[in-house]
Amino acid sequence: MAKTFKLEIITPEKVVYSDSVQSISADGTEGSFGVLADHAPLITELKTSILTVNDANNKTIRLALDRGFLEVMANNVVVLSDACVTEGDVNVEKVSAEKDAAEKTLSSGGSAEEKEKAQAILTRANTWLKLANK
Repeated sequence: MAKTFKLEIITPEKVVYSDSVQSISADGTEGSFGVLADHAPLITELKTSILTVNDANNKTIRLALDRGFLEVMANNVVVLSDACVTEGDVNVEKVSAEKDAAEKTLSSGGSAEEKEKAQAILTRANTWLKLANK
């Protein structure tokens, strides 16, 4: 059996995931990376992206994260994220409406702050939809 480590994914609302896993793959702001058991200590910023987890039973679990931070310390990995959804929890209609509204805001002009917020919403919506459609 492969070595495992503890993974916790936490949002402001709840603990989304907490279990032993064999590996994770993530997209940091400095590039993509993987974590296995006995990984060196690490703290990094995560992009809005899909996190892939291979659990202790070698089952693949995919979750979409809305930015965040990941810390590896002594076979414990903690992910803190603004929002996180699992494959089955994506509300495609709601996310598609958010995407359309963000695209409309980006094309209609507006302040730099409004465009930055709309771009973040668009990135998150595209990531959630990518997770839902595999």
